[in-house]
Amino acid sequence: MGVIALVLSGLALLVSGAASVRQLRLARHANTLPVLVDLFREHRSDHLATARLFVFKDLPRCDPSGGLAGLPEDKQELVRDLAWYYDNLGALVAHGVVDLGPVSGYLGGSVINMWESIAPFIEAERTQREAAHMADIVRPLVYFENLYHLVRNNLPATARAAEPLWRLPSS
Repeated sequence: MGVIALVLSGLALLVSGAASVRQLRLARHANTLPVLVDLFREHRSDHLATARLFVFKDLPRCDPSGGLAGLPEDKQELVRDLAWYYDNLGALVAHGVVDLGPVSGYLGGSVINMWESIAPFIEAERTQREAAHMADIVRPLVYFENLYHLVRNNLPATARAAEPLWRLPSS
């Protein structure tokens, strides 16, 4: 009789542990959902859409040697706002506030394209700061850069395909 009680107690412990883990996962999703919805909404905003279009079409024709400060003031603001958006998103991912999967699956292509276009300007900024002995702020937009590398290691198609409810073929 004692063995049966022990087995039942162990089974009850396992079931309650599994239920607790599931409850924690559901609570985490409930907390991150509003953050993700707001981030995705901001990404679709007219301002950031204009910024992405400029970065995609016109930025490659600009000289990166002056960094972001070398751009016309109105374009500087567009590129800066877009880069800061991705930097903030990268901080949320790096600190585990938001999971990489949905970010890569939904915004990963933009993260890659925007970083590769803006990176020469950011590198010029970093070089200028280093030359000015601004050691504490030599690496601006490091979270954006880290997000780029995270997404390159978990490409959008891979992130989507890993989801149990994804049915479209990877391409």
